[in-house]
Amino acid sequence: MNDKQPKETKKSKKDVKWYTYVDSTLNNKLNEFMEQYAIKNQAKIIRDSVNNHLDYVEQVLQKTPERKEYDDKFIDDIIREAIDGYELSTTFYEELKQKISPLKVSILMLNSFLNEPHKLNESIEEVKNALLELESSIKRRFEEPKLTRHLNKFDILYIEDNELERRNVDTYFKTKGVVVKSVETSEEGLEILKSSTPQAILLDIDLKTSNINGVKMCQMLKTKVEYRSIPIILISTVVSEKEKKDVLTIAGADDIILKPIDKLTDLDVLFKFLK
Repeated sequence: MNDKQPKETKKSKKDVKWYTYVDSTLNNKLNEFMEQYAIKNQAKIIRDSVNNHLDYVEQVLQKTPERKEYDDKFIDDIIREAIDGYELSTTFYEELKQKISPLKVSILMLNSFLNEPHKLNESIEEVKNALLELESSIKRRFEEPKLTRHLNKFDILYIEDNELERRNVDTYFKTKGVVVKSVETSEEGLEILKSSTPQAILLDIDLKTSNINGVKMCQMLKTKVEYRSIPIILISTVVSEKEKKDVLTIAGADDIILKPIDKLTDLDVLFKFLK
């Protein structure tokens, strides 16, 4: 009699295939993943996956999960913030070149006007203005708390105390694909301009609910370096056709629209100021 007992057929660890524990769908998914990313070591990716899953389950059971769920708005805000930062950093160099160029030219011209006091004084003023422009750009970039001041969030800032007219103008420009930010008072408009720069400002002269009327606000903005390049279009019921030129000169505005507006297409004058 043979004392030797037959060996039990027992599968070694190496004989156990991973797809013993999964269905064909998951197996195919893994194969496709490995092929797409040129991964050769199937065993390693399975071990890593199981290990990561165990760590995650442990975190959940301990109620200290590290993973977070982000909604679409959060992701969109993060992307926009990154883009804003990129635009600021890449365009600042070009902005500096544009500001330095007239300063440089003005300084080089000073010597040629030594015998012409009138032109020399003019050239000195140009140097001062160019220097202020350069200083303003640097301050906006490095000192102002909101670095997005010169990124357009809307096309037109519309300041008008009549709510119905604000709605009509908003609706008209919306059909043209133009974004309008409408406010009632000049104070609201000045606050918005601290953080945003529109392509143009549509400003009612007779602002009854404001402490600053349209003409004074226009004068204020045109005397400030950071705002003077923004086109301002006044709108008024109290100015006649004959007075237009005088009002534009006094206010320093770029154009004026007289009320009542018979056709909303009268507002199309703003398109020449929009990019």
